[in-house]
Amino acid sequence: MKDGTTTGTRTGATDVRRALLRLPRMRRTAAVAVTAVALTVGGAGWAALPAAAAGTPVTYADHTYPSTVTAPTADKPQSKVWRNDNAWWSVLISASAGIPTIHELRSDHTWRDTGVAIDTRASSTADTESFGSQLYVASRASGSNLLFSRFTYVPGSRTYARDSGFPVTIATGGSESLTIARDTVGTVWATWTRGSRVYLAHTTTSDTAWTAGTTVPVPDTTLSSDDISGIVSFNRSVGIMWSDQQSVAVRFAIHDDGDPDTAWRVETPLSGGLLADDHINLKSLVDDVQGRVFAAVKTSKTASGDAIILVLKRTSSGTWTSTTGATKATGATRPQIVLDSEHSVLYLLMTAPEAGGTIYYKSSPLSSLSFASGRGSVFMQASGAKLNNVSTTRDPVTSATGLVAIASDDANKRYYHTEMSLADGGGGGDTTPPTAPGDVAASASAPTAVDVTWTASTDAVGVSRYEVLRNGTQIGTTTTLAYTDTTAAPSTTYTYGVRARDAAGNVSTATSAAPVTTPADPNPPPTGSVAFRSGSTFSTAGATALTVAKPAGLAAGDVVLATVSSRGAPKITAPAGWTLVGSTPNSTTMVQAVYSHVAGASEPASWTWTLSKTQVAVVQLDAYSGVSTTTPVRSFAGQANASGATITTPAAAATAGDLAVALFGTGRASAITPQAGLVERTEVISSTGSTKVSGAAADRAVTTTGTVGPFTATTPTGSAANVGQTVVLRAA
Repeated sequence: MKDGTTTGTRTGATDVRRALLRLPRMRRTAAVAVTAVALTVGGAGWAALPAAAAGTPVTYADHTYPSTVTAPTADKPQSKVWRNDNAWWSVLISASAGIPTIHELRSDHTWRDTGVAIDTRASSTADTESFGSQLYVASRASGSNLLFSRFTYVPGSRTYARDSGFPVTIATGGSESLTIARDTVGTVWATWTRGSRVYLAHTTTSDTAWTAGTTVPVPDTTLSSDDISGIVSFNRSVGIMWSDQQSVAVRFAIHDDGDPDTAWRVETPLSGGLLADDHINLKSLVDDVQGRVFAAVKTSKTASGDAIILVLKRTSSGTWTSTTGATKATGATRPQIVLDSEHSVLYLLMTAPEAGGTIYYKSSPLSSLSFASGRGSVFMQASGAKLNNVSTTRDPVTSATGLVAIASDDANKRYYHTEMSLADGGGGGDTTPPTAPGDVAASASAPTAVDVTWTASTDAVGVSRYEVLRNGTQIGTTTTLAYTDTTAAPSTTYTYGVRARDAAGNVSTATSAAPVTTPADPNPPPTGSVAFRSGSTFSTAGATALTVAKPAGLAAGDVVLATVSSRGAPKITAPAGWTLVGSTPNSTTMVQAVYSHVAGASEPASWTWTLSKTQVAVVQLDAYSGVSTTTPVRSFAGQANASGATITTPAAAATAGDLAVALFGTGRASAITPQAGLVERTEVISSTGSTKVSGAAADRAVTTTGTVGPFTATTPTGSAANVGQTVVLRAA
């Protein structure tokens, strides 16, 4: 039988009794045993009842798990629930297989077992992090290895597939807890405690390659045997928090994304007698301009009026504050926090009493943390159940997602979950928009540049950013009181507006400036004639930051192609203002990506691309005049070639008057000679280090409408896996 019984009141007592009497005897008995108020069971042909009112948590009884398994929804720092493809997912012990598998929460409030195993160890617990189509999972058990796996989502069958090469062992031996976080350069970090020390490890050249576990390189990482650690990604950094009962403190070590492994700094959010205990849950907001981190911790205080649960908050300046979430008298334990980014609300979930029973919740505005006294409101409860170890998502929630959490009843070996609508913010949220910006003014500073200024908006919580609109369409954001539009066209009239947005997502009305007309371009490019302006290159024997200088003589309205050729298969991140034209990998040997950018009146002296892993790489910038500034690329085609001395680019659509640009990349240090008829513009070789990569760009005018290419180039030094790409630039 599939359980979906809820404990929120939905109907009158008479209706419920009538509904129960209509059930077959077996189902009727099971429903009454869970609660005196029967609601819905899905997946067995029973109709689901209407959803709960906004802000009302509703509990559902789920399937049982083996009697040999204890606390499968533990541990405190871990997140076992995530959101993907408009559904909630979780790691639960399979009712049929008896091991942890991936489950999807269906609209009838029941979990669908996909059968995809997370771990073969029934007693293991997992921490999950979802990034688009990829799911990262770290699993641990008390007496066996710490494992890491990556899964890819298969939308057609609504399931996940374990990627090749996984699982991998992060470290041999067990641990009380294991958590992971992926930073902004694509590195996955893990932390755990063992032997009274706090450890970390991270991925290197790929997600299957990990560093050896090492202690966090900051002072005082010697703990008591009962302490644990947790990790969070925030504001282009990762932070590891651990309890230190030996030194009666809670520590927080920070590593900025892309820095050397040894570059860590440490902060002390809490210090003092009985303030440390082995309960930690960390959360952060995505793209939070304030760079805040929130944590729920348990103390070891013993007096009834002492704070037993504290909620910590860190600002971008490194200042920590603490707020009492519950006192010792409440018997609260195992706290979890959830951040509602839309309504700027923090939810605090916790068990009471300590031995298990009911999951309670409280809420507070993020801007000023404050919680009511007592245990709070019931979040998850069921008759006869001894609920404990609530677990939920690490990601922020909104009214579109609602809030879902799981817990386990070890007395009866059964899962439960709660669903709560956040359509009204769940109470206590910020719903007041900022005031409209004042004195908005726009002035043309160049044929392709317009400067927009305004005076500050006010907000009860705080303005998070300003959004700039041109002719009613948003073109950029800023946290300052000025913005320069560098994508304007000469001799064109525009109307600019500005609106303010706060952290809860509330938006002010827009204030518009008087229309402004850009001046004519004194040196317009020849119509229908694309010409090479200049180029610049960069090479590295191994780095994550690729900084290349602006091409000489670059003028407003020029179109620049940036070609990044890297060994391996790292994620490539372009600087602001650049558009990906296309990316072509050649297995794990190399990847070549090309980007375009329309130059404005004012450009930086250089641009920086970042790689998710340290790799050998080269970059070419090739600037052209006479290209359409609205749709500069007419067509693109790329292909990976088998190992050889010839690099081939595929054919692409073109129109007479366009310019065809052939881009060649090879996984070795070699000169590259384009075929006859192509004019080589830039060539760059990374010739040092254990691996090599080279790139070249060449072009030719298009004289006939149809297709151009394929093009070839040769590498005289020998064969290597390579990539060829064709970009057709549209004439102005």
